[in-house]
Amino acid sequence: MSILNQIKKALSTDDIKSAVNSDNPNFITQVSQVKRMLNLVVEARVQVSILFDDESEYTSRILSATNNCIILDLFNTREAHNKVLPDLALQVHAKYKAVPFNFSVTAIKIQPNGYHCSFPDKIYHPQKRSFFRISLDNFEKYKFSGSVQYSENTLTGFILDISYGGLSLAIHSNIYIKKGDLLSPCRLELKNGHLIHLDLIACSVKSIPQNGYTRVGCEFLNLSPKENKNIRMFITEYQRQSAKK
Repeated sequence: MSILNQIKKALSTDDIKSAVNSDNPNFITQVSQVKRMLNLVVEARVQVSILFDDESEYTSRILSATNNCIILDLFNTREAHNKVLPDLALQVHAKYKAVPFNFSVTAIKIQPNGYHCSFPDKIYHPQKRSFFRISLDNFEKYKFSGSVQYSENTLTGFILDISYGGLSLAIHSNIYIKKGDLLSPCRLELKNGHLIHLDLIACSVKSIPQNGYTRVGCEFLNLSPKENKNIRMFITEYQRQSAKK
């Protein structure tokens, strides 16, 4: 298996992929990212709690999610089933990777395959970061090169995800990197070969020897106004293109 395929396989079960159009780290609001998060929960077969207006609570699962609706699994009690009526507001509460995953929907209709409900306009899923990082599809197109400051050790790799404040890198190198290391100078290659020059500080380092790379989470340092603008423009355009898919 090639290094790229190994990285892709590892990422399929790694960090949550999410993004928003705002800087609010508590809510996911972009349609494409809401759908992506819902599908992650579907694939993980996470149990969810359905809360009714009368404060009763029942257990279900999200069976599928499209751009138009979500389908909840049928309740296994007649009492709960009879409560579901068209236009009924429901609260869906769950946890995904130990983080709250809550949203509101409206029941549309009851079908033999489940309860068809409205597509949520946002998901409460608070993150520790100040900014959401968007995971990059075809990340091998987005390249990184740099070095550990005051050394001649050259680092190369790919950009896995990016936000207004930082990024994660897949570095295929045996060079030792630790938390707090300053990576300078660095270069990012974004869309159409556009180059960003900046410095980075390593905030987290996770070695994945079986996949042949080290995952390094970094914050931006010494980012010029021009480069900051270019990164924001790249993120905005990427989110816009993702929403069309």
